Amino acid sequence: MAELTSRERILNTIDGKEVDRLPVYDIIHSVEFIEQVTGDKITPKNAEDLTCKAVSEVLDLVRHFTIPANLEPQIITDEDGFVYNQEWWTKTIIERPIKTVEEARDLMKKDVDRINRAIERKEVCPQALEHLELLGEHCETLEEVKVLFKRIADKLEDTVMIAPESLPGLYNGMNRYGFELFIYTYHDYPEDALSYYRALCDYEIARIDSFADLDLTPIALLSEEMASNSGLLFKPAFIEEVIYPNVRRVIDAWKSHGYKVIFHADGNKWPVLDDIISFGADVIDPCESLATMEVKKFKELYPDTTVASPIDCQYLLALGTKDEVAEACWKLIEDANDERVLLGSTSEIHPAVPVENALTMYDILRNYKEM
Repeated sequence: MAELTSRERILNTIDGKEVDRLPVYDIIHSVEFIEQVTGDKITPKNAEDLTCKAVSEVLDLVRHFTIPANLEPQIITDEDGFVYNQEWWTKTIIERPIKTVEEARDLMKKDVDRINRAIERKEVCPQALEHLELLGEHCETLEEVKVLFKRIADKLEDTVMIAPESLPGLYNGMNRYGFELFIYTYHDYPEDALSYYRALCDYEIARIDSFADLDLTPIALLSEEMASNSGLLFKPAFIEEVIYPNVRRVIDAWKSHGYKVIFHADGNKWPVLDDIISFGADVIDPCESLATMEVKKFKELYPDTTVASPIDCQYLLALGTKDEVAEACWKLIEDANDERVLLGSTSEIHPAVPVENALTMYDILRNYKEM
C-alpha cells in the first residue's frame, strides 16, 4: 500500500478503512524529550518552534498545546482571588477564595453573567476555562484563537492538530470550585449549579461555531468527567439527566460542521459507552488498562468504533524498563490488528517519562510494519 499522509491515515483508521500503519496520537509535555528529538536547547523564543518540530517527528495527531511567554513556574492570582501555580504544561489552583456553598452559588451566578457576556462579544472567557494551559487560554477573542491555531498548525508539517478541545461542564466546574463544593452546591442550589453548567456548554457551542470554519483539521475532542478507575463518579440518573444532554449538544455541534469527534473521559467508562457512541462519538479516549479497559475487549464489544491512547503513562512509561515498554507496544499492535486504534500513551509524555521509554514506544508504533 502507498504511504498515506497523517490526515489520510487518521481518517481511514476512524472510518475502518485500510491503512499503511495505524496513526500515532499523543501530547508531548517533556522539555527533555523535545530537546533530544530536536537537538536544540529550549528557550522562551524558540519553544513553540521546537515543540512543533518534535511533535512533527513522532506524531500523526497531536492534542492541545500552547506555549506561554514565560517558561518558568509562576504564582498568579486572578480577579476573583483564585491563586494558580502556572507551569509550562499546566496550571494548578492552589487556593480558592470560596469556602461555603453560599459563596460558591454567588460566584456561579457571577460566572454565568460573565460567560453570557463573553458569548455575546465573541471573547475568550477565563471563568469558562479549566486553566490547564490548553490552546487559546491566553487569547482575548475567539478570533485570536483561530489565528493561534493556524500559526501552530502551519508549523506541524504533516501532523494534524485536534481542534481546540471542548470541555462542556464538569471538568471545568469541578476544577474551579473543587469536587466537594461543586457537588454540595448542586445539592443545595441545583438550579444555580445547572444554570452554570448550561452556560459552560453554551460557551463551548459558541467556541465551536466560531472555530469550525477554519479548515485545518478534521478532528475535534470533547472531555467530560464521568469516572474513576474503579467506576462511575455519579449516579446513573445524574449522568443521564444532567451530563448527557450537554455532552450530546457539544457532539452535535462538532458533527454539524463535519468533524470527527473524540470523546475523552478518564477512568472506567464501560457503563456509558453504549450511550456515548450512540450520540455520535467516533473515537473513545483513553483506553486505560489501569481502569480495566483493554483494546482487545473494546474491539470485541465495539468493532465499528475507534479506540485511542492505550499505552499506560502513569506507571509503564514512567517507571517501566525499555523492554517492558517494547513488550506492551508489540502486544498492542497484535491486539489492534491494523484496525481502529489511535496508538499512543494514555495521556501524555510528561516530565517523569524517561526519554528512552518514549522513543522506544514511538519507534515501534511508527515503524512496526518494517520491523
